[in-house]
Amino acid sequence: MKKNEIIELNGEEYTLELNRDSIIQIDKLCDINKTMNIINRDFYTYIDEEEISDDFDPTKMLDISDEKIQEEVELKDKAIHKIMERSFYLWLYPNHKLTFKQVQELLKPYLENEEKASWLGDKLIEYIEKSKDIRDTYIEEQKNLKALANKKN
Repeated sequence: MKKNEIIELNGEEYTLELNRDSIIQIDKLCDINKTMNIINRDFYTYIDEEEISDDFDPTKMLDISDEKIQEEVELKDKAIHKIMERSFYLWLYPNHKLTFKQVQELLKPYLENEEKASWLGDKLIEYIEKSKDIRDTYIEEQKNLKALANKKN
């Protein structure tokens, strides 16, 4: 099972191949859970209400600096770029045989521009969801075929 999607990048149309194994292949290339943990983690630890007592000194809780925040932003950006580059590489390869370096260059203008990066991120989420749906449909069809075969026996 597969589905082709057309996307325009840098004024050229490209055909992406989404298939039943795309979501697994992306996970193997990117470790989706690890990437999402990096993207979703907080910049600092929150103070629980129970931790605030009469002995609490609010001036000592400043364990976060502008440098630490910048490092965290860069780490999150790197994780986002990684999943975007590797996912699009996987989807573009069957129809265009682009190298990973070529895909990186193709996506570079999008990753360097906040508005374009947001658009590409939306596309990434859309295609990942479609890939997951293709996989779920395939699994359901396999279950139905197995049930049908068992019924005939």
